[in-house]
Amino acid sequence: MLAALLAVGACSRASTEGEAKQWAEPPPEKDVPIPPQLAIAVMVDGLAKESITADMLRATKPDFADEERKAWRIATLIRDAAPAGTVEAWSPTGFSLKFQHPMPQGLEPVLFLTRRGEVIVAALDPKDPFPRHHGQGGRLHRPGDSLPRVGPVAKLEIRRSTP
Repeated sequence: MLAALLAVGACSRASTEGEAKQWAEPPPEKDVPIPPQLAIAVMVDGLAKESITADMLRATKPDFADEERKAWRIATLIRDAAPAGTVEAWSPTGFSLKFQHPMPQGLEPVLFLTRRGEVIVAALDPKDPFPRHHGQGGRLHRPGDSLPRVGPVAKLEIRRSTP
């Protein structure tokens, strides 16, 4: 009788496992909107400048774009960011990352609107701005994307080189 109760208990468990299964999330939409509340504070050589907002991004043509992503060079959005120097991107939690401009191997610091609607600062290769990574991870021992990035972004500090 005890064996019969255990067998019934084991059989009923299979139905609850099916209910607990989670389905994969659908892929993000192709036309990703810029977050409407976007406001990134900007400092150039210690002076406050106009913040980067969703309206500014909508009004500025991206330097790099495909059907799912957009990226703007920092110098495109902040005219005072040139000539060369450093771009320091800060997260809301206080983490920061400095991007030397120009960067080694021709990389560019950009403000990047990801497929998931996040705005980050990242290093981007202008020759291949959106490299293909899908299907090349984990089991295939792909090294992953080694380019630096900060997201979300709360503040940019630009320090220009002096001649």
